[in-house]
Amino acid sequence: MRRGIVLSALAIAFIASAMLPAASSCAAPPPIPTGFSTDPILQPPFENGEQLDIKIGLHIVNIAAIDEVNEQFQMDAYLFAQWTDPRLAYTQQGPSDRHRHYALGQIWVPQLEMINAATPRTRFDTSIWVTPDGTVSYAERCKVTMSSKFELRRFPFDRQSLMILIHPFLVDGPHINFKLMEDSTWTASEFSSYSSLAQWQVTAVQPKIGEALTYGGFTMPEARFAITVQRRSSFYLWKVFLPLTLMVVLSWAVFWIEASDLDNQVQVAVTTILTVIAFAFAISATMPRLPYLTYIDAFFLECYIFVFLAVVELMTVHVTHRSELRRDIGLRIRKYSRWVIPAAFVVTNIVIAHHFLG
Repeated sequence: MRRGIVLSALAIAFIASAMLPAASSCAAPPPIPTGFSTDPILQPPFENGEQLDIKIGLHIVNIAAIDEVNEQFQMDAYLFAQWTDPRLAYTQQGPSDRHRHYALGQIWVPQLEMINAATPRTRFDTSIWVTPDGTVSYAERCKVTMSSKFELRRFPFDRQSLMILIHPFLVDGPHINFKLMEDSTWTASEFSSYSSLAQWQVTAVQPKIGEALTYGGFTMPEARFAITVQRRSSFYLWKVFLPLTLMVVLSWAVFWIEASDLDNQVQVAVTTILTVIAFAFAISATMPRLPYLTYIDAFFLECYIFVFLAVVELMTVHVTHRSELRRDIGLRIRKYSRWVIPAAFVVTNIVIAHHFLG
């Protein structure tokens, strides 16, 4: 009896081991890796090695902020693209069938990258529609923080070009050719009514299509949009230039005080110097931190120098005035200082303005 049970168990084990390879051969195939699709309609429509023409357009809705210190700006815009995919062509069935809508993931859409974005762009709404001839139109609403090089030597009378650089995805680049969508590149007509740019005025959007070099000497199609903005300089005229000029003029009061009255002369000169220094610290937060001089930096230095010259003049006159032999020299210096130093200030301003603004 026991012998029969053992033989039965061995037989069952043998049959089970024989069926394992067959079960393994019938197992499901390994899953397709994420991000890969075998659906032909999701593959790029590159035929016969010819480049695919893609029209690009950009509609600026708003520029929320421009940060010249960090050389960045925030943009809200519509990005448009248009290309032809013959696989999507269809026969129109009636007036209501003039175009058909698709969702992202149903058909192939080019991956467009804003390469000078400081952070990845955020897409809010997308729309894809196809006409009977296979023309695909794509639109998206996006917000993004962009990096752009600022040229601030003329600050605060500067004009900046905010750059937006768009490339296709690196792998698709050699097979794509960009063209400009003329009727889809503009700024919103109501932009000036809600723009939060108190210091800037948007003057133009200039699109340009070209090519950019990539690794290994290869070229990549590039759509370049330059947003030209002009700084409103009224704030700096009334809050910086005018007060500084008045402080310098105030320091010239020492030229009209009696040479023997040293106390009042020193009080005026020292008070003016301290006021200019305090003023510089007070507005330093509104100034860009740059490795080169701007026009407003040069004006600050000029004011420092001319206030210091007033101190040097009063000390020279006082020292010479104490000596009977050199008193006439001190009075002569004071006489000429009343006109030479103000005239030199005006001439220096003209030279500085010509150098930075001319």
